[in-house]
Formats: sequence, structure tokens, C-alpha cells
Amino acid sequence: MKKIPVIIDCDPGHDDMMALVLAYGSGKLDIRAVTTVAGNNTIANTTQNALNVLHYIGADGIPVAMGYQDPMVRSHKEQMELLAASRKKMRPQAAAPATGITGAAVHGKTGMDGFDFPESNPKTPADLRSVEMMAKVLRESQEPITLIATGPLTNLGFLIRLYPHLLSKIQRISLMGGTSEFVLTRQFMEFNTFVDPEATKIVFESGIPITMYGYDVTYRVLFNQSTIDRLRALGNNTGNMVADLLSYFRSSHNRSLSRLNLGDTAPIHDACAVAGVIDPSVVTDVRKMHVDINVGGSLLDGATVCDYQGALESLPKNVDVVYNMDTERFLTMLVEAAGACK
Repeated sequence: MKKIPVIIDCDPGHDDMMALVLAYGSGKLDIRAVTTVAGNNTIANTTQNALNVLHYIGADGIPVAMGYQDPMVRSHKEQMELLAASRKKMRPQAAAPATGITGAAVHGKTGMDGFDFPESNPKTPADLRSVEMMAKVLRESQEPITLIATGPLTNLGFLIRLYPHLLSKIQRISLMGGTSEFVLTRQFMEFNTFVDPEATKIVFESGIPITMYGYDVTYRVLFNQSTIDRLRALGNNTGNMVADLLSYFRSSHNRSLSRLNLGDTAPIHDACAVAGVIDPSVVTDVRKMHVDINVGGSLLDGATVCDYQGALESLPKNVDVVYNMDTERFLTMLVEAAGACK
């Protein structure tokens, strides 16, 4: 069967790691490039993390292009300080992360703590930067490309603004981001869309078909200790690496968000946006609706305001919002993909 051509834009991140393993190990995707963005950590760390994962699983042939540290309009530092301050106001007992990188509370200092990758990694970033790499892949492709975005949407925002003549080459954007009805911090707020509100607005108003895998689905599709045991039982390098990283992520995530009472389960947010491209039938509940992005200069900047009740009949239904997936099938896909890697 012909592979689906994709570009993966990510900010690794433990869940981005799982997205990369799933994408490569599935054998169903033709990964033309991996591009990076600052989000879960600095651009230097997210890029190195992507290089480490791809090299470790045997995917050295996939080019990695580094993105930029700051969002399109605001600085990354300012957005992280604003997020930390707003969380502090809601939960006075919670101290802001000392690093200034909000993702460090979950992902650790490197953005992917919990596993020691070999220091000798010959894989290096491409000479092209992220947006140039995306444009090159689109320009040279004879068929439409699916963009899978699992981090802030800075690179996609620049791509749409700088290369509008290439947008017809984009089949769909499958993204992890946003939230419709699930409230984690504030209504409609999710980390990826918050980091770069202006880029998020550009993407959601681009007219490109969008499938949104937000908190409404990612906090329903959870892994547990059984998943980790299945990964470790594979007996290969990738299975052990993934098991170690997901164990670390589950512990730090559930400690940071203890009020969710997830027990021994945790989400793998970003892998959802990959799974739905590989096998659309894994999605069991998707609803088309109008989604608006706030950029008005408030604490709700970057909010994905979803008309899930269909009240705004005059506005276009511009996003397919995923609400649920076949959890067992999803987890089996993850394990099988890890087993197909080194």
C-alpha cells in the first residue's frame, strides 16, 4: 500500500517522542521531514531530542530542520512567564518552574528526561531552517502532503504567510492542540495553542482542512502500566527506551496535575494526531464545528473557542474536532510501532 506523505512538526517532549516512534514504526507514513519548534523546551533541546529519537530508532534518513525560539509576534519567555503567573494565581500553592520553561514541570530539564541517549549521535540538523524545509518538501512533492503538528504552530503560521502559493499542496493539517469542552486550566486553553496565539489564528483561518486532537480526546485515550509492560516485553532498544520515557512522563505528569486523579494512567497527547492519519478508523467520535482563536491581549489568548453546540450558524465549520478514539486499538498501534523499530 502506498505510504502517506507527511511532514511532522514537533517540540519533543515525551509525547512527541511517541508520535515519532508511531509515525516511523507504523510503516504507513512517508516522513519527508521533521521540523522542530520551541515549546516543551528551548529550540536547542527540542531539536536535539528529535535527532536523538530518530537516530535511536533507526530513522537517520529523515531530515530534521530546526525552527525558531520565539513565536511569530510574542517572545517565548514572555508567554511562559504569563502562563506561570496565571497558574500561580489560580493555584497559589504552586510555584512557577525555576527554569522559566513551563514544560519542564512535566518533561524535565532537557525536555525529555528519563532516558540516557548515547552521546555519539552522528545525526545533525539540515542546513535549511524549518519553514524553508517545509516549503521545499511541498514544492518538490508530486502529491499533497499532510502536515502533522504536535507543538506550537509557529512554523505553520510562517509557512502560510510566506508561501501562500504552496498551500494547495497541503492535504490536511492533523494537529495536537486546543480543547473544546475539557477544562484543564482555563476554558478553551491548551499549551500548544497558547504559546503562539497569532500563529494558531493564522492556521485555523487558513482554509486548509484541520483535524484537531485536543484535550477532549487526549484525556480519554490513556496508557497504563500494562502498556509499559507490553513495550518492555518487546525486548528491543526502542521498546525499552519508550517504556523508560513513558514511565518518567507518567510520574511527572501526574505529580504536576495531581488534581486529575489519573492513578496509573496518563495521556500520550501527540501520538493521537499521528494515529488518526495512519488509520482514520481509530477515531470513533469527531465533530465538525466553528473554532475561533482569541488574540485580544488577555489571559485567554490562544484559546480555541469551539462552537460545540452549533449556535453560530452563520460561521463556517472550519475544524474537525476529535472527541474519542478506540483506546485499545490506539495503544496496540503504539506497541506494534515500537516493536518494528530497532
